[in-house]
This record gives sequence, structure tokens and C-alpha cells, in this order.
Amino acid sequence: MATIAEALAIAFDHHESGRLAEAEILYGRILDADPHQATALHLLGVLYGQTDRPKLAAALFVGAIGLVPDNPGLRYDLARVRLILEDGHGAVDALRRTLALQPDHAAAAFQLALACRGVGRHDESLLVLERLLTLQPDSLEARYLADRAVEREGRELLDGGKVGQAVARLTRPVAEAVGVPLLSTHAAALYRDGRVEETARLFRGLLAARPAEALALWNLSLCRLDGRDAAAAERLARRARALAPQEAEGHAKLGLALTALGRREEAMTAGRAALVCDPAHAPSLSNLGALTIQIGEDAQALRLAERALRLAPDLGEAQVVRGDALVHLDRPRDAEEAFRGALRVAPQLTVAHWNLAHLLLRLGDYAAGWAEYEWRWRSEALAGQRRPFRQPLWDGTDLAGRTILVHAEQGLGDTIQFIRFLDHVLQAAPARVYLEAHGPLLPLLERNTDPARVTVIPRAPDFPGVSGLPDTDVQIPLMSLAGLFCPSLEAIPARVPYLGTPEEWCGRWVHRLRDADPDAQRRVGLRVGLVWAGNPSFHGDAQRSPRLAGLRPVLEVPGVRFFGLQKGPGREDLEGVDMPPSFTDLGPDIADFADTAAIMRNLDLVISSCTGPAHLAGALGVPVWVVLPHSPDWRWLMGREDSPWYPTARLFRQTRRGDWSGPAEAVARALRGLVDGLEG
Repeated sequence: MATIAEALAIAFDHHESGRLAEAEILYGRILDADPHQATALHLLGVLYGQTDRPKLAAALFVGAIGLVPDNPGLRYDLARVRLILEDGHGAVDALRRTLALQPDHAAAAFQLALACRGVGRHDESLLVLERLLTLQPDSLEARYLADRAVEREGRELLDGGKVGQAVARLTRPVAEAVGVPLLSTHAAALYRDGRVEETARLFRGLLAARPAEALALWNLSLCRLDGRDAAAAERLARRARALAPQEAEGHAKLGLALTALGRREEAMTAGRAALVCDPAHAPSLSNLGALTIQIGEDAQALRLAERALRLAPDLGEAQVVRGDALVHLDRPRDAEEAFRGALRVAPQLTVAHWNLAHLLLRLGDYAAGWAEYEWRWRSEALAGQRRPFRQPLWDGTDLAGRTILVHAEQGLGDTIQFIRFLDHVLQAAPARVYLEAHGPLLPLLERNTDPARVTVIPRAPDFPGVSGLPDTDVQIPLMSLAGLFCPSLEAIPARVPYLGTPEEWCGRWVHRLRDADPDAQRRVGLRVGLVWAGNPSFHGDAQRSPRLAGLRPVLEVPGVRFFGLQKGPGREDLEGVDMPPSFTDLGPDIADFADTAAIMRNLDLVISSCTGPAHLAGALGVPVWVVLPHSPDWRWLMGREDSPWYPTARLFRQTRRGDWSGPAEAVARALRGLVDGLEG
């Protein structure tokens, strides 16, 4: 008779050759002879598992383990049948014991990761997968499962606001495939919601774990730009570009930072470098388009924006660039559609709302334009000017028994233009109006308001917030009054003068002007005030200000006595320049707008660029000629030589962008016509 060892060999041969019935009979006979034969128990259990009898298989494996508890193969086979029996916890226990006996058992590790996942032990599943990947770095199955586990855990942590834990988990080596993209996706969502500082914190955490992560660097650069720290943005973008010079994003973000720093040529170079890396990088095409507009190549800018949109139809910024180019190309309705197209794909895109507002107001569509103009507080152009008022915004309803703060905003000219709406506030019968205004306008406004009803208070030049202001019931920015009371051009309160000057103010300047005018006694010719530059901190001032050189032909008109009213920046144009005898510079003697107003009352005409004194002359009812750039500010509308805001104004527009010779020559001709009329 054969020994048990010989019988096992024969049974195993049957088993391996697929003769399962014969193998089962032999295994049974062996166990009849020796019920504690562990190998027979193990192999018969395997056979039962193969023939869909998992419960019997499990019982045999348990019996065999009792005889040889240190056999990792037995533990592994028990785990597999427990998985078939949907005994997840039992399978996890068996697989843990398998790995305790044989730590490099890769198959057991993979099955344990699956089993842990099945019973909700996700943390353990991920740890096992990380261990497996040290054993089999090229295991695609393990990598896939690890990535999904990391993604799930990372999302839960991020959704729970546990950003620090999420960064720690998602920057571990096993998370390489999904960690950074997942963090970036979450950061993008935060950024779209305007939560820039949270976005920045996330990327700072990512960089703490992975200092050479270029994606984090270039996105943190973008956050710094939003925080108006362009120098830091440049440094971060340069680090990103050095780490990943082949990536278009690093070059693109560097271009944005350089643009914010006013280094246009360098920004264009960075944009072109981005397109060398990726000719289809739509954001770089869009950014280059925006820069191209700045140098007056509007048709080229339009082509770049439209190319970007063919590659990325949902890129709202490219639609904005397209709209800007169309504005400069005198296609306002196409521009309007472009801005609205940007808002269809990116409803919160502030620059699209800002540009649409200006275009609608230029077109005279005040009902829609003022509504869009309320987006101004989120715009980059007014960054830092929005203030945290506790009081609610006034909605135009009755103010009886209540107090209101009307606070000036933006430039001095804006205050002069919109102070006309103060009468509408007073008609709502407030108990008291507090008018907050810029320092240079205070004397003028104090003399043009009823102190019994209006208290004029100064505004700090750096917009420090709202501390120290009166505790009123409601508040409203001065320019928001137009949205309540000016739905159309016809509704503009255009009666002038709506600002006046006391006679004693005017009298103080009579002698000064007479001393400067040798023909004063005979009153020969015209007295004309001249302003040639605005505030250079105003966005687009370089385009709107002709400077003294741009208006030089006007000074050559005979029979005119010119008085320079220029204050602040722009006065440097007089340095080292030979001015004609007909010109007198009053700038050093002007203390504030009250002085300027008194001088204007003694003049026949004011010629000005688009800046505060132009509005002052119009508000005083003094004849004023305003020279305007090719794409002027919204308040001058389109194609008109007059202004519904200022009945005494006449507008002279550029016909070619950047060319002031046309308006200057037109003003000179008109001025000669006035002189001829006086002499005739």
C-alpha cells in the first residue's frame, strides 16, 4: 500500500492536471487515514474553492491553520474564500496575518487593500497600497487604487476645510499622480469664488511640502498679483519658469506680473516665450492681445484674441480682449456682444462687467450701464477703494428722520460731475447729510452747500477705511446716485452753473490776471485757461493727456492771452521750455479748486484735457473745450461735439489713436475763429 506522501503526490498530480474528481477522492482517503494531515486539508480546501464550495473550503483552511499556524499561504487562501463568502472583516484579518508572516507577499497586500476598502477602512487601504508600491513600483493596479484612495481622502479633507491635512496627504509620494492636480482643482474653485487668500495658503502649504512644484509657484504668483504685489508675483513666476522652462504657464504668469509692473516689452517677450513652449496656449494669446492693444495695434490684438477663442471658446478673458480691440476699432456693438459673451462663460469676471459698464455708458444706455457700473468695486482699477461700511446702501427711498453719508470716490472730476445729484438726496428730506470729499475740493463744496442741511467732511487721501466717520443710518457712494436718478441721457440734471464762486474769491484774482495781461485795460483778445495733463495714477492717463507738447499749436494763435492752470504732475512739461509771451503760469499760486474756480470765472474760455478742471469749468457754466483721446472716457459718449452733462462744453476728438495733432489743430482753428469774431 502507498504511503501518505505517495498518495498526496498522486492526488496533487490529478489536481494539477484538472482531474478534480480523482484528486478529491484521494484527498478524502488520506484524511480518513490521518485527519490531521495539514497538506491534505489545505489542498482539498483549494479544490473546494475551485468547485464553488467556499464554506467547506474555509472550514478545511481553518483546520489546517490550527495545525500549521505559521503558513502564510494557508492564511492567504482562507482570506480569498472569505472574500467569496463576503466576509470582509474575516478576509482583512486573514490577510493581515498573511503579511505578518510574509511581509513581501505582494498579492496579499493588494487583496488587503481591496478588502479594507470594502469594509470602509480607507486609511488602512491607502497605507497598504503605499507599502505595496514599495514592493512593486510598476504595479498599475496598485497605482490606480492608490490614486483613487488618495483622491477620495483628499476631497473629504478639503471639503471639511482641513487644508493642512489634505496637503500633507496629497503630497506624499504615492499621491504624485492625483495629489497636485486635486489640490490645484480645489484652489481653482476657491480662486473663482474670490477667496484669493485661501488659495494662496493652499499653494504655500503645497510648496512647504514640495518646494520645486512649479505649478504651485506660478499659481501663487497669480494670487500675489491679485493682492497687488506684482514684485512678489514676478519673483515667484521666475522661480516657476526656472524649474519648468518648457511649461507655457510659467512664462505666461511672468508676463502678467511684468504687465502689472508696467514693463510691457518684457511682458510681451514672456508671452511669446510661452507660445514657443505651446503655440496653442490660449491664455498667452489673450495676454499678448491685451498688450498689443496698449501699443495701438488693435487689429492684431483682435486676431490674437480670436485665435485664443478658437482654441478655448470658454476663455472669458480672451472675449474681454476681443471686446477691447473692437472698442478701439469703432465697433461698439460687436464689442458689447464680446463682453456679454465673456459673462456668459464667466459670470463673475469683473473686468468684463467693468468694461461692459463703460461701453454701455459711452453708448448712452444708462439704465443698463449704471447697473453694470456697480461692479466697479471689485475691479483692479479701483483696488483698495472699497470700504467696509456698516450702514446699508441707500436705495433712494424716503430719508425723513434719518441721516446719510454720501462719500466721494475716484477722482476730483468725478466728484465735481456727480455732486449735481446731491439735490436728489436733499429732496428725500434727510435729517442730515454728511458729504465726504477730497481735501482740494472742500472749500468749494462748503461754499456750495447749505450748512444747515449738509456737513462737508474731509476724506483721507489713502482711503483708510471708515473709522472716525459719522455713524449715519445709510450711506451711498456719490457716483451710485446716478443709478438711482439718471436712467437716461434726458434725465441728466444739466442746469449750469450748479457750482458757484463768491464774488470775493473772483475779486482776489482780478488784479492778478490784470497784472499778467498788458492789454487788460484795452481788453484786447481772449483770456484762455489751459490744462494739459491729468493724474498719472489714473489708468489710461497717458492716453488721455496730450501734455503741453500736444497742445503747442494752440499757443501759437495770436490775439489770445493764455493762463496755465496746470497743477501737480504735468508741470514738469514747463521745465526748460521757452513759452510765448502770451502765456502766464498761474499754477504756483493756485491753492485749491476754489482758486481755480475763481480764475475760471474771470476767463473767456478754458481748454483742457479730460481731467478735473474740465469738469469744474463745465459745472461753473464757463465755456470749456475738451480735447479727447480716440477712445475717450464713457462720460463723453461717442461721436458728439457737445456734452449733455455740460451745456457749455465743446469736444475735440482724436481721429487717429495717439495723434494729438488733429485735435490741437482743430482747437487752434476754432480759437482763431473766436478771435476773428471779436476783431470783426
